[in-house]
Amino acid sequence: MRPSRRSVLAAIPLMGCAGEARARVNVIHVTPNGEGDGSSWANAAGFYAIADLLEHLEPGGEVLVAADRGEYALSEPLELGRGGRASQEVRIHGVNSQTGAPMAALLRGNRTEREEGAEVFKLLRGASHLKFSHFDFRDVGNGAFRVAGAVSNIAIEDCSFENIYRFFENTAGNGEGHASMDGFVLRRCRGSRVQRGFLRIRYNSRNGLIEDCAARGQINEGGLIPVGCALDDRANAITYRRVVMEGFQQLNGAEYWNGDGFSDEPGNGAIRYESCEARGSTDGGFDCKSRDVVLENCVAEDNKRNFRLWGDHATMTNCISRDPNFRGRDANENASSSHIWIGGEENIDIDIANLIIEDRDATPIIEFNHDVGRVQIRGVTINSPRVNWGNDEGRIRAGMLIGEPRFHQNIANGTP
Repeated sequence: MRPSRRSVLAAIPLMGCAGEARARVNVIHVTPNGEGDGSSWANAAGFYAIADLLEHLEPGGEVLVAADRGEYALSEPLELGRGGRASQEVRIHGVNSQTGAPMAALLRGNRTEREEGAEVFKLLRGASHLKFSHFDFRDVGNGAFRVAGAVSNIAIEDCSFENIYRFFENTAGNGEGHASMDGFVLRRCRGSRVQRGFLRIRYNSRNGLIEDCAARGQINEGGLIPVGCALDDRANAITYRRVVMEGFQQLNGAEYWNGDGFSDEPGNGAIRYESCEARGSTDGGFDCKSRDVVLENCVAEDNKRNFRLWGDHATMTNCISRDPNFRGRDANENASSSHIWIGGEENIDIDIANLIIEDRDATPIIEFNHDVGRVQIRGVTINSPRVNWGNDEGRIRAGMLIGEPRFHQNIANGTP
């Protein structure tokens, strides 16, 4: 049985000897079986000792987690309540203990088919100015990283994952009114077999960048609603860049099957999607409800409704919609498929420029939830058996479409 974090710490003479309990160090060494004070690889500490040893780490120091000495078996979160300072962030990263080169340390949780499993890194209030990199998460619950208190300047880079509930979770802990983040980056994090989502960001979190990340979901039967990247509450000033979400599906979800690649809500603001891709969702590829959302060079394909626009104002530029797929066709789902679905309030204002439509069955290009305010479409290329503007073709051609679309027929036969 693995000893508890507290029992391990009780045996550690802090950073060398009891008489130097206040000593500060620049590096902490961690191995799967470490029982020392972390002062060297020969005296490496265990994984759960990191929380208390951070007290003795200089701002700008680093925690080296050996990746070449076996995996780390975890059954509870590592709760971190300390970090670095502005311009002196603390790095916690996997390395090869022989060479010092970056190497992904394997962190294995206790997730099973019946149990959600534990989180891994749990960031409490005070855990700011931290940078994590080079970890491989397996069998993890609601958060390889969970932000449970207000923090700032968090960076997570070069991580992988498999069989997880959610990679990044943002939920306040007990006694916390919120868990807002100010300044955060997720970069080059990729994996598969994600049950609920790659990330969820909420409260008043702001100034975030998600870049060069990718996640593949797993099928959920009824019940849970999966979303690859979910924003909620008042999260704002967040940019997705070259992020790919695939296969977030809720099958047999009664009268409507949910499951989105990306979603944002009415309280969000200043949300940008740049060169992002959403594939294989049972609902929206991009389900955008926030005001002034911007989509540039994005691709949506194989979703029930590739792009869903709800907010007062939205801009789409150089986007591609390809082969919408209504998976509930033979079930009792009350829905329909389209390239672009437009809802929201009557005063909605949408600008669409240089749109490319590709499909093999002439799926309706645009569906409206009701009579909307203003939609302007400038520059459309259609590769399809025929041009199908849906039930509102007359209104689209008369008041929305600027210039005749470029139409290429017979893509259904493989000859665009």
